[in-house]
Amino acid sequence: MSDYNIREAFEKIEDELIDSMMRNFSRHRAEETKEGYNWTQWQAEQLKSLEEYRNHNAKKFGKRFKTINSKVEEMIRTAKADGSSDQEAEILETVMNEFKPPEKPSAHSTGEFFKVNERKLDALVKSTTDDLKRAETAVLRMSNDKYRKAIFNAQVAMNTGAVTYEQAVDIACKDMLNAGLNCVEYKNGARHTLSDYADMAVKTANKRAYLRGEGEKRAEWGVSLVVVNSRQGGCPDCAKYIGKVFIDDVYSNGKKSDGNYPLLSTAIKKGLFHPRCKDSTSTYYEEITTLEPVSPEEEAEMDRRERLEEKQQYAQRQAERFDRRAEYSLDEDNKRIAQTRADEWHDRADRLEEKAKRFSLKTDEQKYYRPVFKEDISKTFERKIEGETITIDTRKANTLCDNVYISDKVKLKRKELHDFDMQVRKAFDMLGEVETSGKPDICIISPEEMRVNAIASYMPMQNVLNVNSAYFSTSDLSDLQENLACPQDGLSTILHELIHWQDAKNYRAKFGGINDYFEYCDYLNKIYAPKVEKLINNGYNIEDISEYAFECLKDKAMDEVYNEYRVSKLLG
Repeated sequence: MSDYNIREAFEKIEDELIDSMMRNFSRHRAEETKEGYNWTQWQAEQLKSLEEYRNHNAKKFGKRFKTINSKVEEMIRTAKADGSSDQEAEILETVMNEFKPPEKPSAHSTGEFFKVNERKLDALVKSTTDDLKRAETAVLRMSNDKYRKAIFNAQVAMNTGAVTYEQAVDIACKDMLNAGLNCVEYKNGARHTLSDYADMAVKTANKRAYLRGEGEKRAEWGVSLVVVNSRQGGCPDCAKYIGKVFIDDVYSNGKKSDGNYPLLSTAIKKGLFHPRCKDSTSTYYEEITTLEPVSPEEEAEMDRRERLEEKQQYAQRQAERFDRRAEYSLDEDNKRIAQTRADEWHDRADRLEEKAKRFSLKTDEQKYYRPVFKEDISKTFERKIEGETITIDTRKANTLCDNVYISDKVKLKRKELHDFDMQVRKAFDMLGEVETSGKPDICIISPEEMRVNAIASYMPMQNVLNVNSAYFSTSDLSDLQENLACPQDGLSTILHELIHWQDAKNYRAKFGGINDYFEYCDYLNKIYAPKVEKLINNGYNIEDISEYAFECLKDKAMDEVYNEYRVSKLLG
C-alpha cells in the first residue's frame, strides 16, 4: 500500500460516513410519508438512528483503521530499507567511477549509531500511528456530532414552514457537505480532513524513514557529507539550501569535524524538510558532484509555480465540495445546481493542472542529478546496417522515462542524462502521449555503432529509438541540425523521431503490428501525400520548412516532409 492508497482508503471511509448519514435522512423521509410520522416522532426516530449509526461505525471502521495503521508501519519500515539499499547502490556505482571513500568507522561506533537509529525509527513509527489513531477517533466523533447538529438544524428550518423536508435537510447539512469531515485542526487554526492529514503525515514519515535509511548506509561507509537537492521542481521556502553541502549529523552520524560545512540539523531547525517539502538530500562526493545552487531567476520560477499549484489545489477542493453537495443533497434543484458548479470547478482545476504541468517543464525536476545507473540491468540491441548486424550491449539508465539504455561504449555525465531525460519527457507531452505503454526503448549509442550520419533514428519494426552520443558532446546542436526544421532548438531531432514513433504506434493499433517495412512506408506516404499536396496548393513553400523537407519532397518521402512540417509548427 502506497501513501496514495492510504489517502484513498481514508477518503473512502469519509465518504461512507457521510453517505450513511444522508441515507438515513432519505430513508426516514420515506417512512414518514408511509407511516404518517409527525415531526416530533421523526426527530425521535432520527436520534435513535444516531445511536445505531455511532455503534455501527465504531465497530465497522475500527477494524479498518487497525488494518490501515499496520500498513502504515510496514510502509515506513520499507521506506527505510529502500533508502538504505538505494544509497548503497549509488555509493558502489560511484566507487566504480573512481571515488575513493574514506576509511570506514569502527564497528563499535557504527554499532552504537545503528542502535540509536533503530530506536529513532521505532519512535517515528509510534508517533505517526498514534497521531493517526487520534485523528481516526476524531473523525468518528465529528460524524456523530454533525449528525446530531443536522437533526436539530433540520427541525429549525422545518419550523419556519417555508421549505420542504428535502430543503430543510440540505440546509442542515450544507456546512458539513461544504467542508467535509474536517476533524483535524493545525496550530495555525486551519482545519483538514482525516484523508488530507493522513496523506501529509504518512508522506512526511516515509520521507524521514527513507532519509534515515540513506544516512545509515552512509554512516556504514564513513560518508557524512550531503547536498540538498530538489526532486519535484523545488520548494521556494527551502530554495536557499538547494545545491549547498552539509554535514549530515541527523541521519548519517556526521560530526562537526567532518569538514568545513554547516550541520544539516541547523538547516532543519530553520525549516528544511518541513511537511510536504519537495527537497531531499544526496551524498556529496568531492570532485565528482556538480553543485548548482538556485539562481534568483529559478527561485522566482519556483514561487510562480507554487502559486499556480495553490490555485489548482483550491479549484480541486471547490470541485470536491460541490461534488459532495451534488451527490448527497436530497432536493433535486439543489443537486442540479451543485452539479453545475462542480463541473465548472473541475474544468478550472483541469486547466490549471495543465498549466502547472507545462510550467514544470521549464525547471529541472531536481537540481542535483541522479546517478547514471541505478541498477545493473543490461540489454542487448541489434542494428542492421547495409547487410551487417551490429550488436550493442547496454545498461539501463536511471531516468524518469523508464526505457532509456546506454551503450557500454558511451560515457555520460549525470547532468547530460538528466537534461536529455527532460527533453524526452517534454517531447512526449507536446505530442499528448501520457501513457507509458508502447513507448520505444531509447538506446544511446556511439557514432561507430550509429554508422549513419544522423543524430537519431527510429526503427519502427523493433520500436527502438537510437540516439547518437554526439548529441551530448556537441555544444551547439544547430550545427548538427542545420538542415532540419528549427535547428536552433535542441528538441528538433528528438521530436522528429518521436513523431515517427507515434505514427508507428497508431499503425500497430490499427493493424496489430509492422511486419513489412516497405508496406508500412507505402501506407504512411498514402496518408501524408494529400496533406503535403494541400500545403503546397495553399501556397506553402516546403523549402521554408527545412532543407531536409525539400529533399524528401523531391524523393517523394511524404511522411518525412509532413513530419518536418509538424516539428516546425510545434517548435516554431
